[in-house]
Amino acid sequence: MAIHLEDRWYRRRRPEGDRVRTARHGQAPRYRAHFTDGNGTRQTKAFHDRRNAERWLVKTEVARLLKGTA
Repeated sequence: MAIHLEDRWYRRRRPEGDRVRTARHGQAPRYRAHFTDGNGTRQTKAFHDRRNAERWLVKTEVARLLKGTA
């Protein structure tokens, strides 16, 4: 399962690595958490803060792992 957390307000420029504002800067929600499960289905959810997005991803991963062992 691939897990990603995307900041929709900033992007990293290559090769410099500095942050650049996107066209969505200042528009809520800021973060998008998404993953692709074993069946190839993509699950996406948007969040206003990073902490909640990370929590959702962790809860989702734990639930998937527990489901696989039961």
